[in-house]
Amino acid sequence: MPDSLPPTLSGAARMLHSAYPSGMPDTAYFAVLALLHEHFSDRNLAELMAAVTVKDAATVLNDIHACASSKREPDAIAAARNLLARHGLHAVCAGD
Repeated sequence: MPDSLPPTLSGAARMLHSAYPSGMPDTAYFAVLALLHEHFSDRNLAELMAAVTVKDAATVLNDIHACASSKREPDAIAAARNLLARHGLHAVCAGD
C-alpha cells in the first residue's frame, strides 16, 4: 500500500492503484515493469511493484532483470503508457 512506502514511491503506487483498481493483470505486469524501469532504480521498482502486486520483492527483482534482458512487446508497453498517462505517469516520472 502507498502508506507503507517511502514518499518517493507512494505517488507511483497511488497511480498504479488508480490505473488498476482491481489489481494489475498479469498481461500488464511485464509491460509496466518495462515502462517504469527507465524511471526507477531496480530496488525501488521492485519495492513499488511488490507493494502494488503483493508479490515478493525478490521475485519482482528477478522479473525486472528478466524484463531488462529481453525485448518486450511494444504494443503492450504503449498500452500501459497510455493508461498510466491518464492516471498521472508524467507527474510521477517528472522528478527522475
